[in-house]
Amino acid sequence: MNVNFGNVAEDYLKYRDDIPDSLIKGLEMRGVAIAGSKVADLGAGPGLLSKILSDRGAIVDAVEPSSELVEVGKAHIGDDQRINFTQRYAEDTGLATNSYDIVMVMRAWHWFDREGTIDEVKRILKPGGHLVIMDSGFTSASKIVKESMKIIQSYSTDKQIRPAGTKDMATQMINSFPVEWFDEWKYAKLDLMELYKVDYEVKFTNEEWLGRLSSVSWLAAFKEKQRKNTLSRISAYLEDNFPDGSHKIPHILSVAILQNKNNLQP
Repeated sequence: MNVNFGNVAEDYLKYRDDIPDSLIKGLEMRGVAIAGSKVADLGAGPGLLSKILSDRGAIVDAVEPSSELVEVGKAHIGDDQRINFTQRYAEDTGLATNSYDIVMVMRAWHWFDREGTIDEVKRILKPGGHLVIMDSGFTSASKIVKESMKIIQSYSTDKQIRPAGTKDMATQMINSFPVEWFDEWKYAKLDLMELYKVDYEVKFTNEEWLGRLSSVSWLAAFKEKQRKNTLSRISAYLEDNFPDGSHKIPHILSVAILQNKNNLQP
């Protein structure tokens, strides 16, 4: 799947601000100290996670390859001096070696060249530092999600909705992560410390749900006319079946906390 999220940069900022409030507390409870830490946020998008980290006292380098997302992100963070955007790829960040207490990846590891990114993480992350890989999104537990997915599938070229990025090649999933990733991390001496999930709900109006869908990878990969027709069909479905326009959509946050065991002193 060829996806350019820069095409939906404004929608991504406006409608994907659905990271649960419990995220930072959950990380801190598990030994990942945010306040005062230097953090590299890889695949940062418009800086939604970067802003949360900064507000909790972290100094953040937000690395994002899309010029459109970087531009939207800079406007989003405003004069926040704790965040610096770098328009680079996760495999070649240009960041300083052995300089980061934490490397974080939210909803992006499956888009990376994982071998190159692992080498880059090992280069920039301090010995003993944490790599935190996260994924979050809505589940198919509610009727509105199921029907929306059916409509998207009907407009898809091959009438399929495939897992995003390299998840499409996974043989098995563990907590939303392909099982192959765990062997890759272990081989790279990025030791898995914690693996957990958080269930939560996000409220949407009809308009907000359409905006949320417009920024998902399936629709971001559509041609413009195809995307507009899909959203128009979903809009008609919402108006016919949910005139009050009030929804609580179940979501899941999956988190893997790893520790860099490379170059640790005995």
